[in-house]
Amino acid sequence: MRYLTTYLMVITCIVFCSAKAQKSQNEILQQFESGKYTVYKVTDKEKFEKIKKTWPVEITKVRDDVSQVLVKRSGILDELFKPDVPGYPAYFAYKTYRLSFMKDYAVYYSWNGKQQATTKYILVKPGGDFGASWEVTNKNVATYATATFKNQTGARANVKQAKAKMVEAERKANSLEGKQVSKIEIQLVEEPSKVGHFSEAIHYGVIATLKDGTKRKTKNLKGKLPWDDFKLSHQGCSNTIDIVRVDEDATQIPEDKLVLKVTSVYHPSLKAIKNINMTNDVAIKVNQNGFWGYEREKHMAVSQGMDGQHAGRADNLTVKVKTVTHKQTGKKINKIEIFNTTKNKIIARYKLTPETQLIINAIGGQGMNGFDGTSSRPNGGNGGYGGAGGNVTFIKDPSVTKHNIIINTSGGKGGKGGSPKYSTASRGRNGTAGNNGNTIKQTKKVTLNF
Repeated sequence: MRYLTTYLMVITCIVFCSAKAQKSQNEILQQFESGKYTVYKVTDKEKFEKIKKTWPVEITKVRDDVSQVLVKRSGILDELFKPDVPGYPAYFAYKTYRLSFMKDYAVYYSWNGKQQATTKYILVKPGGDFGASWEVTNKNVATYATATFKNQTGARANVKQAKAKMVEAERKANSLEGKQVSKIEIQLVEEPSKVGHFSEAIHYGVIATLKDGTKRKTKNLKGKLPWDDFKLSHQGCSNTIDIVRVDEDATQIPEDKLVLKVTSVYHPSLKAIKNINMTNDVAIKVNQNGFWGYEREKHMAVSQGMDGQHAGRADNLTVKVKTVTHKQTGKKINKIEIFNTTKNKIIARYKLTPETQLIINAIGGQGMNGFDGTSSRPNGGNGGYGGAGGNVTFIKDPSVTKHNIIINTSGGKGGKGGSPKYSTASRGRNGTAGNNGNTIKQTKKVTLNF
């Protein structure tokens, strides 16, 4: 029992001492200095060969920690290696390569997912020595790295905690929290030339003026004022920081303007509002077309042979238009509603100037091409039929004197017949084009509730 106890004590000591003996790169590099290092490269035969020219190595230290290692590869190419875990690094990384310092030298190597090292160069410090084989070097650096990884848990947590503290300290330094603020205001990064459905995003930021006259700005205005300091309540557009996009549905813009509104979280009485009038002059295209033949399997079960699949017909639509007055500028604009009668739902509500183009497509899908002949089936397959165009009812209120609405209801093209395998075989027939849809125009009173 006495011998067993002694044995266990020895094993415990070995394990404990081994863990304590495992040094990080910061500790090892206390024995290294910047200078010109002798270099060995790995040959095709996996042997080390000494390079005539030395490589300058610059080691940057902050107290006892190494912040970076600059290797001038071939004496001219700068490669800046950074520690994997500041405070307790196992290696220094540059792109896909790693650098780990051992007794008298540094190993320049790559690392794979199997925890294996492949040495590319050895950099020996001035006055240092190196004489290991390529295989032994790979094993040694891999053993060192994996052992060091196990001791990094605490260091990683410390680094993470330190970064979190830095982020929070910077936030507080730039935040309005605990500061006396006289006003906040919204500033556009650039005045938009067009404001309408599907127009370009509008970039904006917030400026806060403190009681002492200093100003704080959000990032897109080249400041560091955090967006978390504000509550957004925009209208007529996306409720997002930095940029907003105009709502695609005119029912969400009842006053014909966007309203950007922010409220200070730490000073709720401070609010900023920015009104942006709609120009309603961005051209729009609406597609309610039939599916193409090659997409038929997405809509129904199909049996595929040599012939191309037939295309789908376009949906039927009802389009209503009424002219009203822009609530901010007093100019004439057209309210437009598009109702899909096939699917029994409203698909779009827009407000556009009479000159702005709106293209509405209810075009039949294009038939699928037939397959080319094969050795077993030499004749080419027939092309699929094109889908029919949709029927559109266009209802115009008597108030409408001008509009730029274009409606397309053409039938889809038929697919091409497949080529024959042999000259004695037949080419497939081209598919028949779909019938054009009808456009029915009416003028009568229109009621649009938006």
